[in-house]
Formats: sequence, C-alpha cells, structure tokens
Amino acid sequence: MKKLTALIALSFIVCLIACQHKNSPYNRTDNKQDYESFINTHVFAACLNEGQPYATYSLAKLNKRPSNNNDYYKVTFTNGPCKGQARWTKQVILKTQPVGAEELPTGTVLLRNYWNPKEPFNQEQTDRWNIGIVTNNSRVNQGIVDLAFPRDRNDFVPAREGIYIHNTRYVVSPEVKDVRQFIH
Repeated sequence: MKKLTALIALSFIVCLIACQHKNSPYNRTDNKQDYESFINTHVFAACLNEGQPYATYSLAKLNKRPSNNNDYYKVTFTNGPCKGQARWTKQVILKTQPVGAEELPTGTVLLRNYWNPKEPFNQEQTDRWNIGIVTNNSRVNQGIVDLAFPRDRNDFVPAREGIYIHNTRYVVSPEVKDVRQFIH
C-alpha cells in the first residue's frame, strides 16, 4: 500500500512539473487572453469629467468598496490621464465583457475605447474609455458599429462616430441605461 501511495504521489508531482513547463500545451497565452485577463482584474472608473454623460473612464485597481456610511469607491488608476492617482468616486464600472458577433440593437449602451485602434490589442492605447449608445448597426458585418456620445441629458443631436467592434465592451455591472432624458 505504501508503494502505491508513493507511486501516486510521484506521478502527481511529475504532472505538476510538466504542466508548469513553458512549452506545455496547457500554458496557452496570447495578446487577447492577456488583455482580457488584465481588464477582468480591474474596474473602469471615471477619471475626467466625473458625473457627466461624457465622462472619461480609465482602468483602475479597486481598493475599497462602498460601505454603510460611505457611498464612494476608492480606486487607484493603473493607466490613462490619472495614472497612479488614488481617488474616491461613485462612477465605477465593475464588470464588462467584450462585444462579439451577436446582434447589437439600436439603443444598446457600450463602453468604447477612445483611441479606437485598428489593431485590437494595442496596450498603449487602452487608457481612455467613454460610454456610447448604438445608433446604427448596418456596418456590423464590416466590424464597425455607429455610436452616439451625448454631451448632456437632453442632447438631441449627439456626436456620432464609427467604432471598431473589438474596441467596445458591454457594461455588465452596474447596468447602464441611455443617459439622455428627452423632454416631451
């Protein structure tokens, strides 16, 4: 019985060592996986123009969540115009996910990369994000979606721009609705 236990333990150790080897097929990493991993371990926090529909978000490390007596998140920005700054803010996007090949209905709220690089995983241009609303999805088969960026809550003619789909993300938590409240 001791020989069997020793053999099983030795086999387990050999498997662990083999899986840790850099050329192992189980150690698969590429730019896309590294990029997603980086984004999924951070939050998006308002860095510039906080409280406005056109706020600029940057990736940040979440230091402290709101409590009963404090409604603010404490974050430290990891890149962007506020890199290295620690700040208390209410405007935090906790979870996002990439937009895929699925249908993008008009009115969907997306987070978009301000730089809109043609190369999707350009780490040097992932530091500024804005919230936009899908206005036209007729170019989705070309990899482009048209977004509107309202400047205030009653902006009937917002700025519009075509964005590469790989530079957009769904806002999963907290849910964000269209910022505009039209006057009737």
